Amino acid sequence: QNPFLTPLWSRLWLLHFGKNLEVKTLLCRSSDGDPIGLGVFSDSQKEGGKRGLTLLGSMDVWDYRDLVLPTGKEEEALRVLARFWKEGPWEELEFSGISEFSPTLRFLPQLLRACGFRVTQTVQEVSVYLNLPRAWDDFLSHLSSKDRHELRRKMRRIQRESSLEIRELQEENLAERMDAFFDLHRKSRRDKAGFMTPKMENYFREIAIRFREKGWLSLPFLRIQGRDAAAHFSFRYQGVEYVYNSGYDPEVGRLSPGIVLVADCIRRAMERGMTVFHFLRGQEDYKYPLG
Repeated sequence: QNPFLTPLWSRLWLLHFGKNLEVKTLLCRSSDGDPIGLGVFSDSQKEGGKRGLTLLGSMDVWDYRDLVLPTGKEEEALRVLARFWKEGPWEELEFSGISEFSPTLRFLPQLLRACGFRVTQTVQEVSVYLNLPRAWDDFLSHLSSKDRHELRRKMRRIQRESSLEIRELQEENLAERMDAFFDLHRKSRRDKAGFMTPKMENYFREIAIRFREKGWLSLPFLRIQGRDAAAHFSFRYQGVEYVYNSGYDPEVGRLSPGIVLVADCIRRAMERGMTVFHFLRGQEDYKYPLG
């Protein structure tokens, strides 16, 4: 379970990016009529005129994609779907963004092969996550001595050299805080500035509004001398904190505001009793020293 597999996420993505897609929803039922599998796909023409079926979504904003399968019914549902695809008109199926822990990855390749499909599998991206201990001192003890020293040094330096404040989104105006996030995001790197088009900005704003209504949105800022220096656009969902995107001001980069903010968010996640801190896709260097 993750926010990318919720109906809300699919609906918002379709509103902003999928208006021209031909969408197919496949609902699989057991012999007694109970729903045991659900998949949302887009129909497309593949290379050479082949008719294809692709899991709904896009790699640029959709970290995980999958079928929705109830526990204990996964293999049964996938077997029915494999037969359905064998008998249907599709010559090519594409499943992108599947977690390495997914039952879809465990069962579907062999079931498709049994139906005559040729199956290829590739690693698309690495997602970095941290299983959280219960206390901050336990977290520090799991770091290497070098990484522990570096983290403490960065935290002490920023506190010594500046007036530091970390603020969570509470009653503040969400639109204004999102403006501040976009400013930091675009300043961070040239590729981030190119990614955050006006269309993408509208998408992020609607996610923020709807996820805040659900109680899933986390938008912490680290401020130095009263100015925003780093921010996370994150989700809290079923005991996991997902850092979906981030930004920082390079003008204060020597103080490592991004690392200090991540460390504080990890500490706060533990205090809330969360079990996983998930950095999602991307192998940026800063993620690895933190565990």
